[in-house]
Amino acid sequence: MAKTVSKLEMLAFARYVRSFIPGRVRVRHPALTKPAVAAQAKMKLEGVHGVTSVELNTETGSALILYKSDVLSQDELIAEGVEWARWLNTLC
Repeated sequence: MAKTVSKLEMLAFARYVRSFIPGRVRVRHPALTKPAVAAQAKMKLEGVHGVTSVELNTETGSALILYKSDVLSQDELIAEGVEWARWLNTLC
């Protein structure tokens, strides 16, 4: 079952999204510049059903997330991203 998120939560997450096309999303977040946080963040995302890979760059605080768009819908990915960003925000 897909998680539901409010429009306000989606907007809060959207500020971190740099590009979003089916199957690929790039996110930048200041907490991802910390290697220990980045490693945890990668593990969290790789555990999401449909995510195929996560590449992190701690110098830029960037995450490139590749996912199967036929397995994980855009709405589901956004819901996961909202929770992920909420967790990252607690670490800044």
